[in-house]
Amino acid sequence: MTADRVDTPHWETTMTSYLDGLSGRDLRCLAAITAGDADELAEDLRCRPWAIHDLLGDEEVVAGVMGRHAHPANLVSPFLLFAVMVHRAAAELRTATFVNDWTGPRSRLPVFDVAPLQEYIEDPGRLFFLVRLLESFAVPAPAPVPGDPFDLAGLAGWVDVAVPSQRATLMCRLGDLSLFLTGVLPDSTGSVALAPTQAARLGATVDMTSDEVLQLCDSGTISPGLDALEALGKRWYGRAIDAGSAPVAVSDVVTRFRAARRVLNHVSDRFLYELESPWGWAA
Repeated sequence: MTADRVDTPHWETTMTSYLDGLSGRDLRCLAAITAGDADELAEDLRCRPWAIHDLLGDEEVVAGVMGRHAHPANLVSPFLLFAVMVHRAAAELRTATFVNDWTGPRSRLPVFDVAPLQEYIEDPGRLFFLVRLLESFAVPAPAPVPGDPFDLAGLAGWVDVAVPSQRATLMCRLGDLSLFLTGVLPDSTGSVALAPTQAARLGATVDMTSDEVLQLCDSGTISPGLDALEALGKRWYGRAIDAGSAPVAVSDVVTRFRAARRVLNHVSDRFLYELESPWGWAA
């Protein structure tokens, strides 16, 4: 690896976090792909943590992880699998002149507005956030409340009865879920406006007015579901930030929610949908 260090917000801390997230099996896999030694690779990354950035986006590493006969989830950890996907997608976006944006179920059209995506991916902290987000739905941690971790309305129903510490964690998880659903599963969520009762229930968690709730039900756009969940997701993250219970990266992502969603759309279209998901996600 010959990467030079580049200083951007969160760089060294985030790159060290990447190394912490790699398992011994991950390091052995990466070393085998790069014809190196796992212990030497680990030591090199400890000395030069920023070098992980180029390694994860390298075409040979992507082919080595994604191109095996066995399902890659059986060969490496979900963390490494998603890190490779996100970083390779970011490498492609840096030189892209357009992206195929979601325009309806199974429908994509080229859109030339790529600057917000390119700005988003330039901070490694924001890439790391997406990697951890995907991992958190593949290997869910214990939920702050009982119920289906993919059920927005079910999770929202606990907001009023949760203790303050749980409520803040719940707000962050609702934000995560809205970003996941719009970023990874837009075909299921994008084209259908929220029902009035659902919109009222979700809107009540962030004290939306009746007019704001009605806007969540607006079916007059091409993507009413995405629009509604983006609006709610930003508010849920905002409440978690106000409570001081959100990861540092959330405050950086919340103002770029749509860009984050579009980056995840690209990751999903390029890589996730090519896999038969072992985690029960349906495209």
